[in-house]
Amino acid sequence: MGLCRSAGLPSGSLGAGWALVGDAGYFKDPLTAHGMTDALRDAELLAVAAARGSEIAFAAYAALREELSRAFFDATDAIASFAWNLDTVRRLHLELNTAMKLETEHLAGLREPREESRHDQEEAA
Repeated sequence: MGLCRSAGLPSGSLGAGWALVGDAGYFKDPLTAHGMTDALRDAELLAVAAARGSEIAFAAYAALREELSRAFFDATDAIASFAWNLDTVRRLHLELNTAMKLETEHLAGLREPREESRHDQEEAA
């Protein structure tokens, strides 16, 4: 596979000593005005991975970042193409809504790394 899976969405968002957040890792049309949200979401997810400090945690960050970005990216790309009718754009906006809900639910479920380690210590005791 090459650098990109689709136009604007690279296939990698981290490597040895570096990681990308938000639209530093892809181009998404600004039409949906979600770029700052992507950056803050990814920064939060990356901070959790860094607190855990393992290669597995960073790989999980990259996979989750792609998972949370993909539906939003695809719907935004389709809307920005203007290749739609009113029924199609209605469906695309519902897809955006679903993607935002999934993202919000995931972020609401995150715990502070310190909280998590205390919880893990209590379970281990």
